[in-house]
Amino acid sequence: MSRKSDSHRPPPSPPRPRLVAALPALLAVILAAGCALRPAGGPGEQGTGKAEEAGAERVEVTDGIGRRVLLPRRPRRIVSLAPNVTETLFMLGAQDRLIGVTTLCAWPEAARALPKIGDLLNPNYEVILAARPDLVIGSTAGNDRGAVTKLTGLGLPVYVVAPRSAEEIFRSVEEIGRITDRAGEGRLLAARMRARLDAVRRRIEGLPPVRAFFITWFDPLLAPGKNTFENDVLALAGVVSISSDIPQYYPRYSLEQVLVSDPDAILTIEHEGDPLPRFDRTPGWKELRAVREGRVYFLSEYLQHPSPLFVDGVEDLARQLYPERFR
Repeated sequence: MSRKSDSHRPPPSPPRPRLVAALPALLAVILAAGCALRPAGGPGEQGTGKAEEAGAERVEVTDGIGRRVLLPRRPRRIVSLAPNVTETLFMLGAQDRLIGVTTLCAWPEAARALPKIGDLLNPNYEVILAARPDLVIGSTAGNDRGAVTKLTGLGLPVYVVAPRSAEEIFRSVEEIGRITDRAGEGRLLAARMRARLDAVRRRIEGLPPVRAFFITWFDPLLAPGKNTFENDVLALAGVVSISSDIPQYYPRYSLEQVLVSDPDAILTIEHEGDPLPRFDRTPGWKELRAVREGRVYFLSEYLQHPSPLFVDGVEDLARQLYPERFR
């Protein structure tokens, strides 16, 4: 199909963070995080809580990567190290306690006005320490072990969530709710997310799965491999990713591999800084059955957000693939 056609495009989204401009580097960090941010074999890394108010009640919890950390029971000054954390905090109604976010945290619009503590890959430790947070929340979706170790060494209580699958996204929502004194809201938000996904499942029930190639990045050509949350999320819309059995997290792919696999559909997201070709006019791509049949779908970028927003992305994908089931 023509790239200029709007027949398989989602409705315009609100202005989004410039996350995609750093996507290749971010994917490399996520790859490293999958190896480095994992449960420690020995005692947990506990911040000393130097930034806490004197006498504040604290509790010991285990975070998403297996670290035992000591946190205030009712944190009042929270720093978010990742967009998915910021998005979740807003949806939980805890945004009034956010005192710092990354430069890539731009959903919702109100997040843009919050003080910045550096970008996703390079947090500014001096700025964070000066803000005197009583809770710092990081994520395997972008932060690496070095940042967590550095902040912990500065005496800050750091909790890391690990949203590597749809189920773990639900878990991270509830975890963030629990550690920010919004446990009830966390459970309710996770339940609503599950209910919306269950509604999608019921609508597409009985339909054959769609074998698809999901383009994470076009140049160089990258696709989600085994154990990535993208492939887990695609499955919720009845999609079988042709790259899901590749051991690497985000392997480089070749057009020849795509031609051999002959997918039913091509799925992609338009990223600033990574222009997509007109597939129906590009040698090789235009020979694909999916392109000839007009089954190239431009998806909502929410699909790649390991936060509650991913549910919007699943609903958008399902509507595009099976419009007759959503009339």
